Parts: sequence; C-alpha cells; structure tokens
Amino acid sequence: MATSQFDLDSCIMCITSRSSKLFSNKFNDVMAPMGLNRSAWMALYYIDQQGELNQRDLANLIGITGPSMVKIVNQLHLANLITVAVSAHDRRERRLTLTAAGSDRLAQTIPLAEAFREQVTADIPQADLNTLARVMEHMMQNASDL
Repeated sequence: MATSQFDLDSCIMCITSRSSKLFSNKFNDVMAPMGLNRSAWMALYYIDQQGELNQRDLANLIGITGPSMVKIVNQLHLANLITVAVSAHDRRERRLTLTAAGSDRLAQTIPLAEAFREQVTADIPQADLNTLARVMEHMMQNASDL
C-alpha cells in the first residue's frame, strides 16, 4: 500500500488547508450581517491600510485571482464602499480607494474581526502564535520558491 508511508492527518500542509477553509467559512459567517465576506473585508482593510491600491496588487495581498478580484471590486463599488478610477499612467490599471461609507463599514467590522481572532486563539500563548506565524511565513516562502 503506497499510502502507508504518508500520514495525511499529520501533514502540516493538509492541516493548514483544512484550517484555512474552516477559518474562512467562520469569518464569512461573522461578516455576513455586515454584507461582507472574508475577501471583501480584506479588500477594505488593505485599501484602508495603503490609502490607494491597484486591483492586481490587492488581489495579490488577499491571495485571490484577478477574475475573483474583479467580482469583489464590482460588488464593493456598487455598494459605494470603494471608488474605482483609471490610472493616469496606465489606462488598463484601476486605482481603488475607500469611500466614506467604506471607511465607516470597515470601522464597524474591526471589532468583529478582533473578537473572531480572540475566540479562535483563546487559550493559546502569544509565543506559540508568534512561532506559528513565523513558521507559516517560512513555509509560504519555500512554496513560492518552487
């Protein structure tokens, strides 16, 4: 049996994949009453942090494809949470900024995100969380280098 040498249940990549899906679904549940999902919330967050972003850079920060980003940008724009402007330097590039409504919505959701983080990380020492973050960053870099 070929699988006897490999334990999928203890494989860190499989554990993180399953946990990522679980966290994403649960975070979506938290944000749903605010009319957002995880990716849309992350878009508002990163636009707020950067002041202005282009669509491609935002997709990379969130970790989604270009077509998925287009759908989110369109939804956020229709909801008047972001503005979309054509770049003066490259007509193909779209520059994204938060509207006042987008800033307000983000401000309303930050306490929800903080409460979610606190619930998920309850009873885990900060040193362990720091180690996990450092190891995951290293693993992502290793995977990027493949």
